[in-house]
Amino acid sequence: MKPKIHPKYFSESTVTCAACGNTWKTGSTQPEIKTEICSNCHPFYTGDLQRIVDTEGQVDRFYKRLQAREEYVQEKTAKEQALVSPTRSIDELGLSKRANDSLLKAGITNVGDFMAKYAEGEKELLAISGFGQKSLIDAKKALRTMGYDLPEADE
Repeated sequence: MKPKIHPKYFSESTVTCAACGNTWKTGSTQPEIKTEICSNCHPFYTGDLQRIVDTEGQVDRFYKRLQAREEYVQEKTAKEQALVSPTRSIDELGLSKRANDSLLKAGITNVGDFMAKYAEGEKELLAISGFGQKSLIDAKKALRTMGYDLPEADE
């Protein structure tokens, strides 16, 4: 054997468990050893298999990510519902100024009012002064693009 290549051996090394504080002596090349979990507190040895061993806060980080994901999904669904809200202003349809002004003059200020009038029939909308066939087509196209389901109009 070659001289001076072997590490120093400590016959009385102290091992300390960080989870339960248990200590014992063993032989090692290190004078002091710290473990995260030992046979006194490990669920496999204690029979407490239901307990989750949390090493370095991994369980907490997982629950934080899970909570963040749930918040993201709730926020996304709230945004999607706001996009098809019946209280959305009629100005957001992008109609011509004349069509927009004629709808406002007729008392149709939001998408819900427009949908209610449309459910009565297309003739009811076309009877509004200044709101013609092209404006109706543009309004229906804009509503479908925004994700609204148009009711069946009575002819």
